[in-house]
Formats: sequence, structure tokens, C-alpha cells
Amino acid sequence: MTAPLRMALAALLTDLGLYLLMLSLPYRVLEHGGSSAVLGSVPLLYAGPYAVVALVAGRFSDRWPRRAPIRFGLGLAAIAAVALHLVRPLGAALALVPLVGVGLGFFWPSLQAGFSELREGRDLDRLTRLFNISWSVGKGTGLLAGGLLLARIGTEGLALLSAVAWVGAALSVPWLRRPGDHAAALQEDPRRPPDTRQSAFLRSAWLANGIAFGVAATLNHHLPPLLNGRGIGADRFGIFLGGVFFSQTVVFLFLAPRPGWRYRAAPLLGIQALVLSAILIAPFAPSWPLLLALAPLFGLGLGFAYQSSLYYSLHARTGRGRQAGVHEAALGIASATIPVLGGVLATLSGRPVLPFVMAAGAVALSLIYATAELGFRRPAR
Repeated sequence: MTAPLRMALAALLTDLGLYLLMLSLPYRVLEHGGSSAVLGSVPLLYAGPYAVVALVAGRFSDRWPRRAPIRFGLGLAAIAAVALHLVRPLGAALALVPLVGVGLGFFWPSLQAGFSELREGRDLDRLTRLFNISWSVGKGTGLLAGGLLLARIGTEGLALLSAVAWVGAALSVPWLRRPGDHAAALQEDPRRPPDTRQSAFLRSAWLANGIAFGVAATLNHHLPPLLNGRGIGADRFGIFLGGVFFSQTVVFLFLAPRPGWRYRAAPLLGIQALVLSAILIAPFAPSWPLLLALAPLFGLGLGFAYQSSLYYSLHARTGRGRQAGVHEAALGIASATIPVLGGVLATLSGRPVLPFVMAAGAVALSLIYATAELGFRRPAR
């Protein structure tokens, strides 16, 4: 198996394991009678440590062989998942979630930077497509399989499957570049604007991507109790989330190799507006088919924001690990803060739709920022 395919397999297995676990955690909280605030704290427990470690590990991976932080992170996450399989009290289980965040914070920036250096860094569009399709298929499969398996093997059983997936991912990683070889050719892109304008696209995409994943975390952690109240169980919830992330995969498949979206403001703004509409409709969707019909809109928003953020982060000769770390940290911070603040608001007010209002407000802020950065600026002459 070639190095790109081995890297892709590692990405697929890692997100497969993560989302088996992440689907199980809200149901573990509900089994113990946890409140909306506790549900909202779950992504914070994971994503807070993840964001901090990703920033540090991205810089670290620019100085050392990238495989070391990759394998260390996966090993730590696997140990935490085995412990989650064994423990029963809710407090003990939640205390282990940050270890998963620490482990995967080492993994993702290092793997992304390593991907960008394959083929001497001259095939960035196809490499990012392979990478994104791989982790997205793993994520969608994890959510779908988790929803179908939850009733059969329980939340602890899903945690054990996560550990197995992470061990498999660690064994899949090939040899990667040494520190002295981390410089890579910058793929020529005729659409690349001057550096200041390119930096504006990078910052806007970082923010849009982070908030898109905050929206996804809100769906993951706050939609189950609303659906339970309508008689919609974990199996259909898994189908909905699987639909979101399989739609995202389709976006990666067709978007990455096409240059028309790069360094253009209109797609970044317009797609965020669609996500804003979808998150306002989702908690009030009167029927299961209508909710399911929203899945492709969320998938489009997630896929476009992530592809933009990753491409702009890796479209550089050096410092790709550092920029991938910021890309992942932004994702982690928003994934943590948006659902937890929404959970606190829902608990204080007794209104379970407020997490979705919170998520919509965050998307609106991202739109305003991107419009200010990109919509009213012109490239330098």
C-alpha cells in the first residue's frame, strides 16, 4: 500500500473511532440523568484540551519526525478509550474524555502536515481530497454504525471499538519526512492573491471552519433529547448525522480538485448563510423526513469550510504543521464553547432550543467577520 493510502487509512480509522465514541457519550449522560449543561460540557471536555495541544503539537511536528507525535497521540487515545470501556460512574467516564482530546491533538496537525509533504508537496489539491474523503468517510461511518450498534453493545462497547480503531490507525502510519526535509514546494495556484489578502482568506476560513464544527457538535450533543421527546431514537439520529457527514464527503470529492472556489469570497459567505438557515430550522423540524433533508445543507457547510481552511493552511512552503495546528485549534475551541454555552443557556432558561439559537448566532458572527475581511476589500495592485 502506498504512503498516501496508508495515511488515508489512518485518518479514516481515527475518525471512525472518535465518532463511535462521540455518539455514545450523550447517551451515556442521558442514562445517568444528566442535564443540558452536562450534555454541553462533553464537547468542552474533549475539545478544550484538544485545541491547546493541537497548537503546541503542530509547532512540535515542524521540528521532529512527524510519526512520533502521531503514534503517541493515538496510543494515548486508545488507552483512554479502554478505560472508558471499563469504568461505570459518569464522573469517572467524563474525566477520561480530556485524555482523548490530548491524544488526538497530537495526531491531527502532524498527520495533515505530513500529508501535504507527500509527492514533494506538488499535488496538494489531490492529496487534500484523499485526506478529507478518508476522515469524512470514517466520521460518517462511525456515527452511522454507532447509532445502529448502541442498543446492542451499549456505550461501553462503542468505547472499546474506538480503541481498536485507534490501534489500527497507529499501525497504518508510514515513514514520514525528517525535520530537515519539512520544506515543500508551493503548488502553483494562479488564483492566489497577494499575501495580505491570502491571510484574510486564511483567518476567515479558520473561523468559518471552527464555527461549522461548533454547529456539528451542537447537533451531536443537543439534538438527542429533542428527538427522544418525539420518539426518534439513536438509530435515526445516527442516520441523520451519518447523512451530514456523508454529504460532507461528497463535497470533498467534487470540490478539492476544482480551483474555482479558491480565494473567492462569495462561496464562503453564501454557504455559511445556508448553514445559518438550516440550524434555525433543525430544532423545529416538524417531521423526520424534513430533518433528514437538512443533512446535506449541514454537510455542504462543513465540507466547504473545512476544505477551505485546510487548503489555505497547507498552501505554504514552511510552517504547515503550525498552521494546521491553528486550523485544528480553531475547530476545537468552537466545538467546545458553542455547545457548552448553549447548554448553560438551556439549563438556566428551561428552553432546550437555545443551544441551536446560540449556534446560529455564532454562524452569523462568522458571516459578519468574513464580510468585513473579504467582502469589502480588494486585492492589492
